[in-house]
Amino acid sequence: MDQGNLWSKFRDGDKTAFESVYNSCVDDMFAFGLKIDPDQELVKDCIQEVFIDIFEHRNAISEPNNIKFYILKALKHTIFRKQKKERKKAKFQEQQELNVSAGYNFEDKRILSELDEEKKRLVNQALETLTAKQKEIMYLRFSVGLNYNEISEIVSIDHSSVRKQVYRAVKKLRNSKAFDDYKGIVLFYAMLRKA
Repeated sequence: MDQGNLWSKFRDGDKTAFESVYNSCVDDMFAFGLKIDPDQELVKDCIQEVFIDIFEHRNAISEPNNIKFYILKALKHTIFRKQKKERKKAKFQEQQELNVSAGYNFEDKRILSELDEEKKRLVNQALETLTAKQKEIMYLRFSVGLNYNEISEIVSIDHSSVRKQVYRAVKKLRNSKAFDDYKGIVLFYAMLRKA
């Protein structure tokens, strides 16, 4: 089902369409949410809040070009709003750098077990050369699959700056010994994600 048709059915209250939107987004939402705040319960609450909010206001929401992008952006704003409320910080910055730390899930553990320790050390070293913003952008581009315009809206920098950040990050990584074979590339993507 194409996105337009799916969203149309979702707006009409179709339960199957709602489940489809939920199932296609929830894993990426959880992984992305943990990059903003490591509190799993807070992230789960925010995911639930996003879906309740878009369901209740579905008739007032225009059809997004990319449903996953729209929902990830809504999640980021919801988490920031909840952080601000819970920590009672009147001037919480939405531009706060995400702490994109190296992490992996169970599937990644299987892959990593096949890689030697030296390769892991080199990839970690390469990751440490990236800024927090570059890690965030690389995650959104290569792990989530968002385009430059969508990333630009989420990280609040212009489209050309996003492209430059990706170019600079890739250039830094290419110069690392960690990426002289396919294992380094596999390991990088595994460590860029966070379970």
